[in-house]
Amino acid sequence: MEKTKKSSLMSKRVFQKYIFLSVLLIVPVANWLLFWFTVNIQSILLAFQDNRTGAFTWWNFQYFWQELTSVDGEIGLAVVNTLKYFFSNLLIVIPLSMIIAFFIYKKIWGYKTFTIIFYLPSIISSVAMVQIYMQMLASGGPIDKLFGGILNIPVEGFFSRPDTATTMIVLYTIWTGFSSNILLFVGAMTRIPIEVFEAAKLEGCKPGREFISIVFPLIWPTISTMLILSFTGLFNASGPILLFGADSATLKTTTISYWIFKEVYEGGMGGINAVSATGLCFTVVAVPLILFVRWVAEKVPAVEY
Repeated sequence: MEKTKKSSLMSKRVFQKYIFLSVLLIVPVANWLLFWFTVNIQSILLAFQDNRTGAFTWWNFQYFWQELTSVDGEIGLAVVNTLKYFFSNLLIVIPLSMIIAFFIYKKIWGYKTFTIIFYLPSIISSVAMVQIYMQMLASGGPIDKLFGGILNIPVEGFFSRPDTATTMIVLYTIWTGFSSNILLFVGAMTRIPIEVFEAAKLEGCKPGREFISIVFPLIWPTISTMLILSFTGLFNASGPILLFGADSATLKTTTISYWIFKEVYEGGMGGINAVSATGLCFTVVAVPLILFVRWVAEKVPAVEY
């Protein structure tokens, strides 16, 4: 009798366990089926369909190639601008974020000023930051006066000129991109045992050498993760063009994500089918690139604390 009760109790517990696990799995599986698998399959099918009739066509890919390679093509300009944002993050924001984070972590002279300057964009509203930045760059603004009076560059609003508008937005994204990266790097540095720095100090290690020989290898997992994330968002990289209210056609500030927005919501020539074809082409390029970067990052051996 007792054995029967114990067996029944165990069966009930096993059943409850499987029910609990099933409920936990239902949500992510349903999310994957509805919002990833279904949407992506539909997007691939749209890339091969006519925008009006729904019939099979290669026109969407021809339109993409024409816009990519022609002199006045918007996609070609969007790719160039997107790469500017991407490489500014990869070559400027991430390396400088590491150096600034090291200054803050070591509490080197002036670190409080660095903290305020680079954390400010994450505290103030992005709309307010954009307005402040635009006023500084407007004709007669402080930066305009500085460049016009000292460097003898034409006193004209940098943001109103096609040859400088994209550069100004890139500079804004560089400034506002520091805060989150600095927080991650400072967090990674705080996990390094203090004994490592004390031993380096006893050996007469200077801050520069300390950063290169100790900090950089020990926070490599964080650096590699950020590099992979940067390449993952390669074709999504863009500045806050909508917040700046920029006329992308006149000022040539369009990016891939902004071009997609215009095509879908403003009735572009290609429509959502051309957007799907464009996304498919960029995915074919991006996925092998991301896998290669991940493979390279994993080949660098991690240093134990």
